[in-house]
Amino acid sequence: MNRESTAREIAEAALILEGRLLDVRDWSGWLELYLPDAVYWVPAWRDEDTQVSDPDTEVSLIYHSGRWGLEERVVRIRSRQTVTALPLPRTTHFVSNVEAMFAGPDRIEARANWMVQIYQPRTTGQHVHHGSCELVLVRGAGETWRIAAKTIRLVNDCVNAVLDFYLL
Repeated sequence: MNRESTAREIAEAALILEGRLLDVRDWSGWLELYLPDAVYWVPAWRDEDTQVSDPDTEVSLIYHSGRWGLEERVVRIRSRQTVTALPLPRTTHFVSNVEAMFAGPDRIEARANWMVQIYQPRTTGQHVHHGSCELVLVRGAGETWRIAAKTIRLVNDCVNAVLDFYLL
């Protein structure tokens, strides 16, 4: 097996695990996938063809410069203070077309396509979010790979519901 195949398998496994943890609402397990200083970014579209490129000076759909922002969202969900997400939608995450390469001995850079099927029990509405993502994985102690950065490029950004991390 060559290095690119190994990198792809590691990245694909990480993305599949992340989707499963979101689908079963294992928020603690999901947060553990991210490093404390991980960047989580969903850029907005500047126009029909271009997304914003700087989360510090341009509008983002979601931007957290550390895991603490994701932890805050999980606290709100657990405390049931997110009225717009009650009850929480049911989701099924899919990932495909994973490409990855080693960018150092302990770093993988990857790209993938994704789709989330969403069912809203409150309204019985169903919809789909889809797009691509870029991912940076860093190997820590014990051969564990964790997410250092994730950029989620949402293609259908005119969503008919609240947008949150578990829907991407």
